[in-house]
Amino acid sequence: MTTPATQPVSGKRVLRWVWRVTAAVSVLLLLSLSSLSAVLATHQGSHWLLARLTALMNNNVQTFEYQSAEGTFLRGMSLNGIVWRSGNNQIAIAQLHSRWNPMTLLDGEFILESLRIAGLQIDWDASATPEASPEPLILDNLLNAFLPLPISVRLNNARIDGATIRYGEQMFSLLALAIDGSLSGQTLQLNQLSVDTELLDVETRLSMTLQSPYPVNAEISWQYARPLLENNVPPSGNLTLSGDLDRLGIDHQLSGPGELQSTGTVMLDLARLLNARISTFSPSLDIDHTLASMAAPGTDQLLINSLTLRTQGTPENLGLFAAAHVTATPSAGLSLESDINLRATVRGTQVSIEELALRTATGLLLVEGNVDWTEGLLMELAYQLNDSASDSYLANLPENMSILNLSSRGDIRVQQSSAPGSALQIAFVTPQISALLNDYELTGRGGFSVDGERWQVDGFELQNGDNRIELSALLDNASDAIQATLMVDAPVPGAFYPDLQGQITGQARLTGTLENPVIDVDLTANAIALGAFRAPEITLRGQNRAGMNELELNASDITFLLGEQSESIERVMLRLRGQPDAHSLLLLVDSSLARARINADGALNNGAWRGRLLSSEIASDYGQWQQSSPADLQFQVNDIAISKVCWQMQSTRLCAEANLANSNLLTASASLNDVPLSVFNLAQSEQIIADEAGVTFGGDTTFTTPWRLPFFSLPAGMAVDGQLTLDASASGPINDWREMSININTNSRGDFYIRSDLPDEALTPDDAETTAYVNHFVWPSLRFDANQDNGIWRSSAQLAFTQADRDNTLPPLRGAAEATVQMDSDQNLNGQLQLQFDDLGWIEGLVPQLSQVSGSLNGQLNLGGTLQTPSISGDVNMADAGMNVQALGIELQGIQAALNSDGPNRFLISGMVNSGTGSLNFSSEIDRPFSPARALALSIAGTDFEVADLPDFKLNISPDIRITGDAQGINLSGQLFVPLLNAQISTLPETAVDVSSDVVIVQIEGTSEVRNADLAEQAVLGGIPMSGELRLVLGDNVRVAGFGLNAQVRGQLDISQRPDATPLTYGELEVVEGSFATYGRTLTIEQGKLLFMGSYDNPAIDIRAVRQVENMRVGVQMNGTIRNINSSLFSTPTLPDGDILSVMITGRPIAEIGTQQDGNALIGAMTSLGISQSQGITSQIQNQLGLDAFSIYSSGDVNNSRLMLGKYITPRIFIRYAVGLFETENSLAIDYSVNDRVKLEAKSGQTQSIDLTYTVEQ
Repeated sequence: MTTPATQPVSGKRVLRWVWRVTAAVSVLLLLSLSSLSAVLATHQGSHWLLARLTALMNNNVQTFEYQSAEGTFLRGMSLNGIVWRSGNNQIAIAQLHSRWNPMTLLDGEFILESLRIAGLQIDWDASATPEASPEPLILDNLLNAFLPLPISVRLNNARIDGATIRYGEQMFSLLALAIDGSLSGQTLQLNQLSVDTELLDVETRLSMTLQSPYPVNAEISWQYARPLLENNVPPSGNLTLSGDLDRLGIDHQLSGPGELQSTGTVMLDLARLLNARISTFSPSLDIDHTLASMAAPGTDQLLINSLTLRTQGTPENLGLFAAAHVTATPSAGLSLESDINLRATVRGTQVSIEELALRTATGLLLVEGNVDWTEGLLMELAYQLNDSASDSYLANLPENMSILNLSSRGDIRVQQSSAPGSALQIAFVTPQISALLNDYELTGRGGFSVDGERWQVDGFELQNGDNRIELSALLDNASDAIQATLMVDAPVPGAFYPDLQGQITGQARLTGTLENPVIDVDLTANAIALGAFRAPEITLRGQNRAGMNELELNASDITFLLGEQSESIERVMLRLRGQPDAHSLLLLVDSSLARARINADGALNNGAWRGRLLSSEIASDYGQWQQSSPADLQFQVNDIAISKVCWQMQSTRLCAEANLANSNLLTASASLNDVPLSVFNLAQSEQIIADEAGVTFGGDTTFTTPWRLPFFSLPAGMAVDGQLTLDASASGPINDWREMSININTNSRGDFYIRSDLPDEALTPDDAETTAYVNHFVWPSLRFDANQDNGIWRSSAQLAFTQADRDNTLPPLRGAAEATVQMDSDQNLNGQLQLQFDDLGWIEGLVPQLSQVSGSLNGQLNLGGTLQTPSISGDVNMADAGMNVQALGIELQGIQAALNSDGPNRFLISGMVNSGTGSLNFSSEIDRPFSPARALALSIAGTDFEVADLPDFKLNISPDIRITGDAQGINLSGQLFVPLLNAQISTLPETAVDVSSDVVIVQIEGTSEVRNADLAEQAVLGGIPMSGELRLVLGDNVRVAGFGLNAQVRGQLDISQRPDATPLTYGELEVVEGSFATYGRTLTIEQGKLLFMGSYDNPAIDIRAVRQVENMRVGVQMNGTIRNINSSLFSTPTLPDGDILSVMITGRPIAEIGTQQDGNALIGAMTSLGISQSQGITSQIQNQLGLDAFSIYSSGDVNNSRLMLGKYITPRIFIRYAVGLFETENSLAIDYSVNDRVKLEAKSGQTQSIDLTYTVEQ
C-alpha cells in the first residue's frame, strides 16, 4: 500500500530539478551576458579587450600599437595613432573611426554604419621576397572556408581620406577612397567604389559571385584631370565589363582628344589561374577600335575622316590591323587625301611592320621594317614611293607646270642606346629619285645623317634636263664648325619653271663656325624673263674680307608690269656686311615708282635678331619722305617689336610702331599728321583759283612745291586747302580680329574753292570781261571716328561748313550733317544721320548750271538691319526751295519734297514743283530698297509745266504718268500731253541720221557707236527690261521749224513697249498748216499726214505740196513710207513731168533752163524726192544741153549721188565731168581709145590716176 504513495513524490522531485537546472543556466547566462557587456559595452572592458588583442598581435615578427582609443566594441571604436610594423614594412593610420549596430544581428545581418580612415600611410619594402608557399593557392578552397556567411554583411559608408603608398622608390597618393557595398552568401555587391587622386577620378559599380569562374558585371567611369594635349579637353571614359574572370567582354567609350569606341573580348583565364588549374598568366585580346572623324590633335591641317584598329593576340604576339582615311592640308594650296592601311605585330618590346601603305588617287607609299626598344631605340625602315601625277595635290601649281611619274626608294635608320649620355643616330639614304618635271626627266639621289653632334648631308644631287644642282654639308655641333658647298648650273631654267627663261650659274661655299661663318658666293642669272618681268643680269657676290662677310645683290634695267602699267627698276642693290652677331644692311632702289635708300644694323643672338633701322629715304610721286630718327627692331620666334619710327615730308609726319607677342597678341599704332589737302588739286586749277581768289595754298608763303596724289585729283575748276590728321591703333589677338580693340580717328579742317562761270545775263558793261567767279566754302570741322571693342564697331562722323557771300553783303550760308553707326558682332546695324541745311544756296556753288538756289533741307535717317540686309527709316524734308536752271531758261519755284519711312521696308517720297504757269506733283513708294525683291511705284502728274523757255526751244507738258519697277523690269503707263512746243531746229544730232536701209549689221562691238535702227533690238536702260503703254498727245500749239520745214502739227500716238522687243507705235500726226522751202523755192503743204502702224521709225506718209507760178499750179504727191518714198508730179494745166519739176524748182519750163546750177537743182530734186519719172527728165535735160552723156548714179546711199556730163571731142577722145549732188567733190576724166584693144584713161579729182586697159576677147 506504500508504493502508490511514492509516485507523486518522484514527480515533484523531477520538477524541482528542472527548475533548479533552468535557474542555474539562467544565472550562468546572465552572468555571461553581464561579463560580455562589461567587456564590450563599457569603456574599461573595451580597453581591456583591446589591450589583450594588442598583446596577441605583438611578437618577434610584427608589432602593433596605438596612441589612444575611444568608444566601445558594442557601438563602435575610434583609434588614434595606429602603427603596424613588420620588418621594413609599416602601415600608419592617423585616425580610425568605426560605428555599427549590434541589434541588426537579430535580423541576420551585420551593418557597419560608418568606417572612416584618415592619414593612411603605407611603406612597403619592394626588395623583400615573399616566401614561396609549399602548396599553390586555390581560391575556391579559401573562399569556401567561410562562405557562405551565416549572416550578410553590409558596409554603408566606408571612406579613406588622404593616403600615401610608397612601394620601394615609387610613391602613390590617394585623395579619397569611398566604398558602399555588401556581401550576402557568395555575392559581392559594390554599389559605389570611388577613387580620387590628383590626376584621376574613378567611379565603379560591381556585382560578382565569389565562386569559380567568378561571374562579374561592372560599370566603370573615369575622368582624367588634365588634358593630354594643349587646347584639348581632359580625357574621360566609360567602361562596361561582363562575363567572368576567365572571359571578359568589354565596351569602352573614350572621350577627350577624340571619340574612340572599343568593343571586344579579353581571355584572362584568371579563375583557372587562381585555382591552380594553369600555372602561367597569358591573356589574349580581340578588340575592335573605331575613331570618329576628327582633326589630328595639335593641328587642324590633318583631318582623320575615319579610323578602325583591331588588336588581336597576346602581349607576346599582338597583331595590329588598322585602316584610315585622312585628308592633309599641310600648307595653302597643298591638299592630300589618302587611305592608310597598317599590318604589324607587337612582340614584347618589338614591332614588326609588315606593311604600312598610304594610297592616294594617283600614288602609293609603302613602308616596312622593325622597331625595337628592348635596349634603347632601334628603328629600321625601308620605303618605296610611286606617284603618276604628284601635281594633282598642288592646287596653286601653275597650269603650265607638271610633276608626273614620281618614283623614289630609300632606307631610314634611327638608333639610340639606353646607356646614359648615348647619342641619337639617324641615317636616311635615297639612292634613287626620278620624275617627269615639265616634260623633262628629273633624277636625283642623296642622303642625310645625324651622329650625335655631327649632322651631314651626303652628296645630294638633282638633275633636270641640262640643269644640275649639287649640295653637300657638314655641321659639327660640338665645335660649331660648318662646311657646305652648293653648285648650280641651270642653262635651261624653264625645265624647273616653264615660263622662266635665261641662264643661272654659280656656286656657294660656307666654312668657319656658326658664330663666325666664312661666306664665298658667286651666283649669276643672265637674260632672266618671267612673264612681263625682264632682268638682263642679276648677280649675288659674297666674300670674306678681314674676317667680315659681305654679300651683295645687284640688278639693273629691270622691267615689269604693275597692273596694266609698265614699270622699271633702273638699279637695285642690297648689301649685307658683317657676322651674325654684328652686321649692317644697305638697300638702294632706283625705279620708276620710287627711289629708296634704307640703312640698318643688327645682331643675331640666342635665336633672336635685334637691330636698328638707322635711316630711310623714299622719294616718289607721293613726295619725298625721310626718316627722322633711328628705330629699334627685334625679331624672334614668337615675338616682333618695332619701336616708334617716323618719316617726315615737309610739314607732314607719318609715324608707326608695333609689337607682336606669342605670334598672336598685337599692339600697334600709326598716325598721319598735317597732310595738306592740296594734294588733291590739279596744279593748273590751283594756280588759277589762287590768282582769282587771292589765296595761298599750303598754309604760308614758305610752302615748297606741293606733292600731288598720282591716282586721284579733283575735277578742273575745284581746289581744296587745309590739313588732315589720322590716328589709328589696334590691340588684341590677330587670329580673331573681332576680339581686337581697334580705334580710328580722322579730323580735318579746310577750305573748298569752286570756280563757276557767270551767266550771260548777270554781266554788266563794267565787268564784261569778268566771266568767272570763285565760290568759297569753309569747314571748320570734318571728323570721323571709329572703334571696335569686343566685336562691336562704333563710328561717328560730323561735318559743318559755311559759304561766305561774294560781296560780303549777306550773312554766310551754313550747313551741318552728323552720323553715328554701330555694328555688333552679329553684324546688326544701328545708326542715325542728322541733316540740317537751313539754306540751300551753297548748292549753287557746287552746280554752276543753277542759280538763285533757295530753300532748306532738314531731317533724320535711322539705320538698322544687318550688314547684308540694311534698313533705313526716318524723315527728310525739303521746303520752300527754288532755283533757276539757266540751260533751260526756266525758274523752278515752290519746291516741296519729303522722304518718309515708317519702317525698314517702305519709303514714301512726295513733292511738288512750279514752273512757268504750271506745276508738277510727284509721289513714289519704294518697297524693300535693300532687298533683291525691291520694288518702285512712281506717279507724276502736272498741268502746263514749263520744261524749257529758250529762244529756239519752248516746251510745256501736262503729264499723267505712272511708273512701276522691280528686279524683273520697269513698266511705264499713262499720257503725256504737250500743250506747247515751239522748236526751231538748225542742226541734227549724229544719232538722228539712220543708216541706209541696205546696210546689214553683222556684229556690233561693245564700245562702238551705232545709229538708231541698230539699237532697236537692244534692251532699254542698260539691260533692264522695259514695258509700258504711253499715249503722246500734241496740242494745238505745237510747231516745228527747221531745214526748210515750217509746220504746225497735231495728233496723238499710242506707244506700246514689251520687254526685250521693239516699241510699237500706232496713231496719226497731221500737219495743220505749213510750208517747205527747197532750192530757194517755197512749197505750200496742202495735206500732210504721218501714219504709224507699228514701226516708230518708218511711218506711212501722205504729203501733198504745191507751188503757184503765174498761171501754172504745180506740185508733188509723196506716198509710201519714210524709208521708201514714192513721189509723183502733177500740174494745172497738164505739163510734162520735166516741165513740172522745172517750174516747181526754177519757175521756168525745162526748155528755158540753160545754167548748170538750174540743172543741178533739178537733179537734186529728183534724187531727194524719189521721183519715179527721173529717167525721162534726164533725157530731156541731156537733149536741151546738147550732151552725149547725162546721167545720175550713186554708190551706197543718197549722199553719194553724182551727176555725170560727157561729150566726145573726137571719135577716140571722150571727156566726162562728175560732180557730187550733196558733197563738194568733183572729178574730170579723159578716155583715149588707141585701138579696139588698147584704151588709156586719165582721171583727176581727190586722187589722180592713169589706167591702161588691154582687152582680150575669148
